[in-house]
Amino acid sequence: MATIKDIAKMAGVSHGTVSNVLNGRGNVSVKKIKLVEQAAQALGYQLNLQAKFLKQGTTKTISVLLPNITAEQYADLYDGLFSYLNRLGYGLTLYLTYDSKEFELQLIQEIAVKRDYAVIVVSALDSAQSYYQTLKVDKEKIIFVYRKPKSALKFISLDFEKAGHDIACEMIKNNYRHIGLFSNSDQHTHSQSFKKGLEQTFKQQNYRVEINCITSIPSNSTYNLSFNFFANEQVEYDAIITMDMERAHFVRNANYFGSLQSCPPIYTLTNHSFFYENHFYQYHMNYGILSRQIANLIEDQPVTLPENKGFTLLPDSLPHDKTNDGDTVNFLILPSPSTQAVVKLLPHFSKISGINVNLIVKPFDEIYHILNHIEHHQYLDIIRIDMAGLPWFAPSIFKPLSELQIDLSNIFTRYTPEIIDRFSYVNNIAYALPFDPSVQMLFYRKDLFDDPLIKRAYFEQFRQQLDVPANFADFNQISAFFNRQQNGESQVEFGSCFTSGNDELIASEFLVRYYAQGGKLFNQPQPQLDTAIALTTLTQLHSFIKLAKNINATWWQDSVKLFEQGKLAMLIVYMNLFSCINHRNILPLVGYAKVPGNKPLFGGGSLGVSKYSQKDAAIKSFFEWLYSPEISEQIALLGGATAQNSIFQNQRIINSYPWLTVAKQQYANGIRENSIKGKAVNLRCVENIIGNYLSKWMAKQYDSKQVIDLINDEIKKQYC
Repeated sequence: MATIKDIAKMAGVSHGTVSNVLNGRGNVSVKKIKLVEQAAQALGYQLNLQAKFLKQGTTKTISVLLPNITAEQYADLYDGLFSYLNRLGYGLTLYLTYDSKEFELQLIQEIAVKRDYAVIVVSALDSAQSYYQTLKVDKEKIIFVYRKPKSALKFISLDFEKAGHDIACEMIKNNYRHIGLFSNSDQHTHSQSFKKGLEQTFKQQNYRVEINCITSIPSNSTYNLSFNFFANEQVEYDAIITMDMERAHFVRNANYFGSLQSCPPIYTLTNHSFFYENHFYQYHMNYGILSRQIANLIEDQPVTLPENKGFTLLPDSLPHDKTNDGDTVNFLILPSPSTQAVVKLLPHFSKISGINVNLIVKPFDEIYHILNHIEHHQYLDIIRIDMAGLPWFAPSIFKPLSELQIDLSNIFTRYTPEIIDRFSYVNNIAYALPFDPSVQMLFYRKDLFDDPLIKRAYFEQFRQQLDVPANFADFNQISAFFNRQQNGESQVEFGSCFTSGNDELIASEFLVRYYAQGGKLFNQPQPQLDTAIALTTLTQLHSFIKLAKNINATWWQDSVKLFEQGKLAMLIVYMNLFSCINHRNILPLVGYAKVPGNKPLFGGGSLGVSKYSQKDAAIKSFFEWLYSPEISEQIALLGGATAQNSIFQNQRIINSYPWLTVAKQQYANGIRENSIKGKAVNLRCVENIIGNYLSKWMAKQYDSKQVIDLINDEIKKQYC
């Protein structure tokens, strides 16, 4: 077997150098690292990771013990744990106990040799002492979930008592008296809490009810037990309550195969996402989001338990206003992922409302032409308007939303104040509803930034650590480092790209850098660039353009494709345009952060009602449907952008678009200067002026000072 001495001899380096390389420490050059790695590979040497862990003591590993991963409650828990903790640098090992106390005790002995940093467990044991006595883990880092054994110090769960209360209220509302309950074992804490919520609510309401309770743990026998509800054909249930979707399916199967009765309505606890099931009334819990709070416990961060989402009831046939049957609402909209999602969902709205929605999909420039000549397009009812143009156009083309008699306060509570302020109001009048709000973000190849060899090479070249850039000077430097023409060892072709297919894109590239330098458009009573800051920005932008991949495209999709293909190390783009990446192989390699300088541009748009529309009742129905939590969730699942607060509490959506949590924080820093002290500005015109002259600057028709003066002069002509 090869030894460190053999590797040192073959590589031509010292024993200490080999030890440092194999253990990932020390000030070792890239050249020597490669020599050691090549020698170790040639000799078939494998580092004994277990021995390394024992030397180092505690590691960044976490053991997770669950009864199974077939029940969605546990599958979602582990999925969320892996998502959150893996991003924090922890490695997870999953163990399944199958609710066997004896097997769980064996696993504790196996885990004891690992010296984990933390242990997360849904335990079948009566006491926590076996964990405390056996594991060399800080007791505060042994976290019990859902079930609380005796003497457990750290326990976390969801509000199952409230779930029981809410379902009991549904039973009372529907006058259900004979109820079946298919629950977990009475020994489990969350099952006890759920039953307590049910029973106390019935008692407090003096509501007489007969409950037939069947308890089980998830196992093969659970399916057999479900048939007991229908063993006596003389007994009929008004409703059956189950504690998870698996039991709900078992009950429905038992009714189908084992009973002559029709299936009673089934009320079940389930995860946060809605999936239509006939006869099922789903009460949504935040199984996955609980994982975030467990991660906070491990990281010693504040913990806020997520609220239950509650009922989502979308049966096939909902009552609607028959007077609206046959109405057609004409909806002008941009092509986008959000538009594609709405197209897929519109049949549901037509089915429940009797109203047709005619989507008129037009490109960005054509929509602006229509807005400028709205009197020639009086057939339009709803118009999607870019947020940059909202203050300029809204008072002249839209009617105030108050005329629809829609419950605006209810809708607005679903968004952050920054979104409502920028996407709805003009001069304190609500003209529009947020449709697909977006904000710029930095996406980067996390695997490259975390690679020890790449990090060492970067340090050797710049004498700095390779970190996510916090400013554009670092962004340019990293872009140069990953440019293969300048660094033949780069694993990607370019550090980043510059999209320059139209004036607005060029203006966007300039403005995000200009704002990062502290610049403003409104330094005077009219829009105007600060000359000193603008010149500094152009110097920085010029350096970037020389080393970036130049893409002559009219939108950013081509840039995103390049990133997806592994040709870019970094990309600044509006986050809603990145949604197509969610199902691709590159997603696990993607990191995401605020833009350098933390002054991102706002993007996306809102929906307003044309002042010529006479279909207020139909539009009100459409908006109430479109902005419901259920449909917003579906839009997000289909790749659209909604920015409703509930989206950030949906683990399935967060797993597909993990950057949403950072995007929500970025909304507070978003910039798009579309008004001066309450006076609207035609921002698109300003941005076109900036982009048009900068394109000439890029073509070397003007120097930097000339082009800034020309931009300011042209803006002055428009606003003086």
